[in-house]
Amino acid sequence: MADDTSTTTTETAAGPPARGQRFPRTELGKFVSRRTGDLQRDYLRDKSSARGALAQLRRTVGHPVGSDPVAWAIVFDGFPEALVGRTDEPSRAERAAYAALGLFAVHMQSATREVHRPGVGLGVAVRQLASPSDGADRDKPVMRRFQALGTADVFEEALHHARGLIQQFRHPPEGRPPIALDYGLLAEDLADLQNPARRDAARLRWARDLYVRAQYDTTTPTDTQESK
Repeated sequence: MADDTSTTTTETAAGPPARGQRFPRTELGKFVSRRTGDLQRDYLRDKSSARGALAQLRRTVGHPVGSDPVAWAIVFDGFPEALVGRTDEPSRAERAAYAALGLFAVHMQSATREVHRPGVGLGVAVRQLASPSDGADRDKPVMRRFQALGTADVFEEALHHARGLIQQFRHPPEGRPPIALDYGLLAEDLADLQNPARRDAARLRWARDLYVRAQYDTTTPTDTQESK
């Protein structure tokens, strides 16, 4: 089925991927990762085309897919044919790509360093944002936002909470540098959130990123941001 965007993450008997990372497994994730990587590279090189594209993408956040003709080429040029919707309604993959690229544009606004970083899942980014005690305290602001995203059953509500986290990634406390995220992984998660049969799989990946992979990740937030 063209709208099947389920995600599988292969792990060996030795445990999760090295340094707590996972990477996009689907055509959707790989496409969004490439597109954000290209936009990020050109933006950091101060190319006017990238600045204009990101400004346009920011205006799409919270709006239906297809509502902004100017953004169509930015989002869908080269989009995998198997993921294109077959009806007048957007496919889960189209909606997820549109949302992920819009959120990336919000994250990238005024950035002077990478905010799309391969292998950094949403839970990993939240762990880097939170204070050491926050992961065990659901009343902390970061964790409240993360829990709200994880329990949202309506896609538009999930995007609202995701945008709130992105804003926190842009401006972490204590003068820390912005926190990066793998937008290919986020697109896969957003696709699964729209599928009742896959919704809990996305939530499980976030939980593993936040709690389990911390045991395998030997980096600190600063190490992650400063490494090239």
